[in-house]
Amino acid sequence: MSTTRGNIFTRESTLGPAVNRRQALRAGAALFGGLGLGAFLVACGADAGRAAVDANGNPLRPIKIGVVQPGTAGSVIDPITDQFGLGTKHGLDLIRDGGGGVGTGQENLLTGLLDTFAFGPLGATEANVSGHDVVIVGPQLWNHGRWLVPADSDVTSVQDLRGKRIGVQPAGSDTYKAAALGSAVNGIDFEREFQIFPGQPIANLALYERGDLDAVIAIEPNATRLVAQGNRQVATVSELWQKGTGDSNPLFLNGAAFNRRWLDQNRDTAARFVALRSEANALITADPALLAEHYEAFGVPADEEAAIALLPERLRDIYPSAWDQSVFANMDKQIQVALDIGLLSRTAQRPVYESLS
Repeated sequence: MSTTRGNIFTRESTLGPAVNRRQALRAGAALFGGLGLGAFLVACGADAGRAAVDANGNPLRPIKIGVVQPGTAGSVIDPITDQFGLGTKHGLDLIRDGGGGVGTGQENLLTGLLDTFAFGPLGATEANVSGHDVVIVGPQLWNHGRWLVPADSDVTSVQDLRGKRIGVQPAGSDTYKAAALGSAVNGIDFEREFQIFPGQPIANLALYERGDLDAVIAIEPNATRLVAQGNRQVATVSELWQKGTGDSNPLFLNGAAFNRRWLDQNRDTAARFVALRSEANALITADPALLAEHYEAFGVPADEEAAIALLPERLRDIYPSAWDQSVFANMDKQIQVALDIGLLSRTAQRPVYESLS
């Protein structure tokens, strides 16, 4: 095994990631929802009350949102929202529900347990052709998948990895689908030209560290943690997309999605949430040091100082604020390529995105 791959994910696959007090409180709050929540927060020394009005006594509009788990790029949004008081600023009472991972959060949106959650164009299309009516109305993340190899690998491009063992998230994940799209627009059949090993992120990263995989497609912040240990990034999924399509935008990952029926009845609340999330993204773009300041939200341990130092540089450009025709064209192209390569069987009857303005 290469000595440059590290062992953080091998360790975490056995022991689990380190959890700080803030994360434990949030997890407990989700677990002890309803009447038990207040008692749990009081026992932990936290404020059990929820403000329903702003400082001037104006009512805040409730909206049920999912708590993004540590280990992904979106997990920094909650603490930044709290730091800058964005909920109250935009007139919202943010009711956070732990909701599990991305798949669980999307399911909770479809069943009405959440008012909003992140969806990408392919996931929204799949939901809508199966009978749902999900619509994306604002930006959240550009794609942040990274192709990584050990420092001592002789690989210099994705093309060099043809026939090699590649670790990636499960086939139903956005990471897997995006990697297939980025490959396809460059004339590469993702599933045929690589030995694909799909699996849960921590397990696959541990296999990579052990030397069982030649490369791994990792998302942030895990990719940055690997780079900080000496692993080498040969490409990003967005770079491949831009090269193959000529699109000036990175590959759109996901945005704020709503069930259309709820949206039609709560359009102003949805617009306030989109404005909140866009402002949070703009704050990161203007001051990327916020990413290092909130390293705990990413699940990066304090002793990984090299990784923390890299967060502003490597993640600053994955938080979009624009919501315009160029983004819509990006999503339309993704859907068309997905149809061409068989990731989608058909399109939804109406666009899976719209503008609230």
